[in-house]
Amino acid sequence: MRLHSPMIKRKSLRACGILAAALLPIAALAATPHAADPASVDVDQSIQKLKEQSLDVIQQAQTLEQNFLYPEYNRVSVYVGVRIPGILIKDISASIDDSAPTSYQYRESESIALQDRGLHLLMRLNAQAGRHHIRAQYTAQYSDARPTDPPFTGSYDGYFDKTAQPADLELELQREGYLTRPELKFHDWRAAQ
Repeated sequence: MRLHSPMIKRKSLRACGILAAALLPIAALAATPHAADPASVDVDQSIQKLKEQSLDVIQQAQTLEQNFLYPEYNRVSVYVGVRIPGILIKDISASIDDSAPTSYQYRESESIALQDRGLHLLMRLNAQAGRHHIRAQYTAQYSDARPTDPPFTGSYDGYFDKTAQPADLELELQREGYLTRPELKFHDWRAAQ
């Protein structure tokens, strides 16, 4: 009995090999890609072109809407930036003159994105030419803080002069030195040019 068992195994292996060799051409036919129908390729390319054109139209419409709602001579845009590695901004609130404050709470991924010289448009509004008062408050925390560590807060209170040109302002969380406390700094991009 022992002498015949290796023979049985060899015969079954040979049969499996023959079956696999017979099925190989069928598997190759199934894997061969079919030539694309030229008409369907044209339709696909037309659809892609329409998508691109519709995105252009949407972008132009949004630009027109923004220019209508916030004309250049009145437009004030306030951005938020973070220039301290390892600081995660939790929330910020800002107001110009006596307007209601605009607040934003950041998700962790948004705070991390701001670390790489990113900016977040906090608010856009209309303001007449002249001197304006801007106030802001923030909450932030170091990324490696323990859950029991309280976040730190800070504020900015200052003025800027609006001209007939659009005003692009930045509230930037930064610090002067490694051991100094983070603070909110104000930048008027137009004035810096």
